[in-house]
Amino acid sequence: MWAHMGALRVVDALNIEDQSGIFRELNPLHLNKPRLTVRGSDKTFKIAIMADLHYGENAWTSWGPEQDVKSSHVQDFILDTEKPDMVIYLGDQVTANNIVAANSSKYWIQSMYPASARSIPHVSVYGNHDDAFTVYEESWFGPCGIPGLPALDVGYYHSTTREELTKDEMVMPTSLSRPGPEALWPSMSNFVLTVGSARTPGAVAALLYFLDSGGGSYPEIISASQAAWFKATASEINPTGSIPELVFFHIPTKMHGKVGTQPKSAVQHPCVGSINEEEVAPQVQEKGMMDVLTKRKSVKATFSGHNHGLDWCCPHQHLWLCFARHTGYGGYGSWTRGSRILQLVEEPEFALKSWIRLENDDVVAYVDLV
Repeated sequence: MWAHMGALRVVDALNIEDQSGIFRELNPLHLNKPRLTVRGSDKTFKIAIMADLHYGENAWTSWGPEQDVKSSHVQDFILDTEKPDMVIYLGDQVTANNIVAANSSKYWIQSMYPASARSIPHVSVYGNHDDAFTVYEESWFGPCGIPGLPALDVGYYHSTTREELTKDEMVMPTSLSRPGPEALWPSMSNFVLTVGSARTPGAVAALLYFLDSGGGSYPEIISASQAAWFKATASEINPTGSIPELVFFHIPTKMHGKVGTQPKSAVQHPCVGSINEEEVAPQVQEKGMMDVLTKRKSVKATFSGHNHGLDWCCPHQHLWLCFARHTGYGGYGSWTRGSRILQLVEEPEFALKSWIRLENDDVVAYVDLV
């Protein structure tokens, strides 16, 4: 059974205003935001991961908006069926390189509306498409510029920045996203949230870490500075390692490619998944993050998107490396859309279960991660 002595220290620290900004970011009550807590009724906490939604594509055609409507319908079904306590938007919420609006925040907010409309707390991390520069086709240009769009709404050679997207999202009353330490910028979505215990009032049942894996306006990488930030933060708020930790970032690591089943073959034990239709597309370099994760026994699993044709979880030493499931109708691939679901169980001892809920209501790839 997991001990919670270290957890009590975390909660005591929530009210501390220190220069590092670590604890200020842990307490949503300071920001009039909802607090994440294990359900008192069944001692569980459920998370739905929405990955690679890719809103905003081809908005000047009828096809593009139709895909956005389909993506919202997938989310609606998942949320109404699973009734999660939290939603994690795991990157590539929008396809900024295919958005010609001067401000893509309207698509960013649209992507999270299904959770917000149901008053479900949500967070986001950045993917490689979220602030990518618009790629223009020659056929778009003519005497009148880009057809079908008001001139003031057209963004020439500009993408909405991570900072702008974060600022606009944080206005949403249901968003728990944070810009992260300025020392790590332009890498933005680096922060940690607590899930409160139902068994022990004031204690913490789990720590959720979110990392920006780059892409778009800068290289696809989790930097050495981010790895150092994670190591220092985790050591400070969970010094004994008694609280389970989960880590979320968009682009997988090079290690994912080493532990996974041979691409385009059936997922093999000990991995668990339902599609394995492409090679892992990892970050361009490894700067120490995986080494930090494997040395920290309290890290139980990581979760990534990016590869639309992968949804497996594979063990690596003491932790699991997991892909989500392509949720949106934007982006490449025709595989059935869905969402990876996580269920944290606090009693009789900590457990982490996961499965994939598909848009056709099938449930696949059930796995016990802890």
